[in-house]
Amino acid sequence: MKLTVLGKSPAWTDAGGACSGYLVEGEGGRPFLLDCGNGVFGKLRLRRDYRDVEAVVISHLHADHLLDLVPFAYALTVGPDAGAVRRPRLIAPTGADSFFRHLVGTWDSEDLIGRAFAIEEYEAGAELEVGGIAVSAHAVPHFGPTHAIALAGEGGRIVFGSDGRSSEQLAAAARGADVLIAEATLAAPDPAPEQERGHMSAGEAGALAERAGAGRLVLTHISDELDADRAIADARSSFAGPVEVAAEGSAWVV
Repeated sequence: MKLTVLGKSPAWTDAGGACSGYLVEGEGGRPFLLDCGNGVFGKLRLRRDYRDVEAVVISHLHADHLLDLVPFAYALTVGPDAGAVRRPRLIAPTGADSFFRHLVGTWDSEDLIGRAFAIEEYEAGAELEVGGIAVSAHAVPHFGPTHAIALAGEGGRIVFGSDGRSSEQLAAAARGADVLIAEATLAAPDPAPEQERGHMSAGEAGALAERAGAGRLVLTHISDELDADRAIADARSSFAGPVEVAAEGSAWVV
């Protein structure tokens, strides 16, 4: 199994970058996307033909994780091969269909995304098979319902923490992961009470990875306006394994 970063920005996009989006490829299966934030569709097209994508898995219904479903949907419905391509699966949390209708209905037909994709809604705890890879969704604390997504292939396990803050739920989801991709939006820990926090710092991500027994930590959802070397040092202060900041094109194979 191989996971490649298409975009790793937080809610405000890096210069020339894209928000949350990862290309996942398994042995013998068709590729799929994990999140499709703004800018991701163009990054995908630099690497693969969008017509080959089997599915898009959405971790939670925040704009920076799903907005490029719109250009993807237009490509599928009015592009050169409109109507001739099998609709990709769109695997998203409960309530997604209604959410998408409300979103695109503000300027276009509300069924745009439903016409382009075969929508499948999932609940926390769901276990699915996508592109030959076992995919499971784990509820984690953030601002609104959010899911860490675990990917398990023959060679190992990659866990994408989505935008989940440091929590026992996320540590449990990431337990023993070969690669933990954890958000590090904040330059320093949020001083707010724990139950009011939505994000974490690189230092908190490092402590989480150590608690989970992860093999490698990748810091994502981190702005290019933050000091990457400082973020890595903060994470390494509490995590003994390898640490890096996600970058477009970075890839891991397990």
